[in-house]
Amino acid sequence: MNKKVLVATLAATMLTGAAFAAAVPVTDINQGDSKIGVEYSFSQNVTGESGHADGFGVNLQTGLTDKWALQYSFNKINLDDRSDIKDHQLNAVYDIHPNFNVYAGGTYIKAAGDHETGLQVGVIGHMPLADRLEGFAKVGFGTDIKNTYQVGATYALNNEFDLSLYYQYDKYDVDNDKVSAKGFHAGVGYNF
Repeated sequence: MNKKVLVATLAATMLTGAAFAAAVPVTDINQGDSKIGVEYSFSQNVTGESGHADGFGVNLQTGLTDKWALQYSFNKINLDDRSDIKDHQLNAVYDIHPNFNVYAGGTYIKAAGDHETGLQVGVIGHMPLADRLEGFAKVGFGTDIKNTYQVGATYALNNEFDLSLYYQYDKYDVDNDKVSAKGFHAGVGYNF
């Protein structure tokens, strides 16, 4: 199957998805390589919630060159006491060093019936920890997602599939309503 058609189909599927949350950052950039990831967010501690929330996530990334990649993610945290948090991100990622990438992109956040569009920039650090195990950390700052911090690891099962586990903290500002969400995420990625 033509890789571009597959990537376009997967991107359209994600844009119309119903319940998703966070994304593992882009660490390895190679022209023509793409990856789709699906994740589960568990025990999310959200400002103003009486218990812990959960969510699901999906993302798609593709290497445009050996230095540039694009990543799209649709994020959703399921809340009990108020409207769910939904966040779309489209980021351009640039490889500045074998262990560091920078990113910039646009965001669209919807929560409690309000929505915001904004920008976010940040840095991603990554390094091998053991055979087939890579650690990563991400720090980002922006307009509607004020702060995002992420630390975790990805384990390559083989050349196509990997597993990830990470902790993430996000601070949102939607129509002057400040909310933070933090907790663990686990997922699987497919490289093609």
